[in-house]
Amino acid sequence: MKWYWAGGCLALMTMLYLIYQSIKWGSVEHKWQEWFFKGAATAMAAVLAFYGYSFSLSPVHLMTAIGLSVCVLADVILDLSFLTGTVFFGIGHLCYCAALLMSGPPGRTSLAVFMLLAAAVAVLYPQIKKLSKGKSALPYLAYALLISAMLSLAIGQKPLMMAGALLFVVSDIMLLFRIVRNISSKCYDYLAMGCYYLAQFLIASSTVF
Repeated sequence: MKWYWAGGCLALMTMLYLIYQSIKWGSVEHKWQEWFFKGAATAMAAVLAFYGYSFSLSPVHLMTAIGLSVCVLADVILDLSFLTGTVFFGIGHLCYCAALLMSGPPGRTSLAVFMLLAAAVAVLYPQIKKLSKGKSALPYLAYALLISAMLSLAIGQKPLMMAGALLFVVSDIMLLFRIVRNISSKCYDYLAMGCYYLAQFLIASSTVF
């Protein structure tokens, strides 16, 4: 049964994602439809995670499902207010971090990975600062460190969770460069957002498999 649920949620997520992209890149602007399908695609991952929780009743799975649900809101809010959306995504990552900590304490490898990622954030700081548009870059810097912590904590956890965390970071880096370098490539956007949705699906799948 779990394979049917996972396959069904993935199929629906893919369909909703493609509809979202077709509206986004269409010749006529339909913002509310774009926001709806963008959030609905992520919601399929949240549905799968709550399905996993319904069988395991694990607090780890519940926290993961809550994090995914927060990301559904963040998807929509991000297009209305980039800073507020970033804050909501940060809350989602806090939920993921809490779930990972409940799964098991981080080891030395996680600490080493976090230090490497923190160094990468320092290198990328000039790019991150451009997101603030002259205002405080602290929220974006905090978010970058938070998602670095999430990936670090995923080291040694379920392979699906690790893969999802890694893809999430890859997606965010791609989106960062898309914004600060004003990349308007349709192919690039499909790839970046595709990594994001796949990341959320893998994170959700970690509650089922």
